[in-house]
Amino acid sequence: MAQEKRFYRKHNRHSGENQEVKKEPFAGGDGQQAGSPADGKKQKQGPKTSGSRNRNEKSYNHFNKKTGKPFHKFNGKPDTKDTGVRGNRPVGGNREKRQGKATERVLVAFYSWSGVTAKAAQRIASAAKGNSYRILPVKAYSSIYALCVAKGGMEKASGARPEIKGTLPDCSRYDKIAIGFPIWWFSCPMIIHSFLEKVKLDGKTVYPFCTSKTSGPKGSAADIRKTIPDAVVKECLDANKIDAMSDEEIKAWLEL
Repeated sequence: MAQEKRFYRKHNRHSGENQEVKKEPFAGGDGQQAGSPADGKKQKQGPKTSGSRNRNEKSYNHFNKKTGKPFHKFNGKPDTKDTGVRGNRPVGGNREKRQGKATERVLVAFYSWSGVTAKAAQRIASAAKGNSYRILPVKAYSSIYALCVAKGGMEKASGARPEIKGTLPDCSRYDKIAIGFPIWWFSCPMIIHSFLEKVKLDGKTVYPFCTSKTSGPKGSAADIRKTIPDAVVKECLDANKIDAMSDEEIKAWLEL
């Protein structure tokens, strides 16, 4: 009996005691540890850190806050099935509509010597809700009327193209171009022809308007047609009467 008790103590001295299970960290070095599962099933492996993961790989557990769609595992873009969305930007019709709307705007380009034409241009731009661009010569004309008239006459006789100061506007954004000027020598100043030749107006509709003391538009529209034959040039509006015109009348002139 004594021998049986000694045998029992020798081979079963740790029975009934709770042995601590040795824990091993997960691969990847993220500091997490796990013991042996009690039910014998394979325990899920913890998340891997960037050190053991492909750099291009994104976790599928991230969601787009706006769409609520999960990001693709490898390219980081939202799931676009049946959503019509690529990334976070619309494609197709919406972009075309925005571009179509932009080309409907009116550009009011003008040269003004005394400020009278500038005032008319501002009135037209306000009524049409368009943009304006002031044409400025690199070499300013004299503020003395007689000298300015003489200079304008010499430029017309020689067919000069005065250089324009600054950056020209992008007329491709507009379908309608209103062009304003004072009448010099029964037509538009030659700097207007400089502008018309430098910007691309093929297929555009051009609406000339002018200010003058006595002569009125005269042959200005015909001269403009010679410079831009591939554009549609309307008859010149006498902008001396612009103050008497309503916004609706200005829009009707611009065919808006």
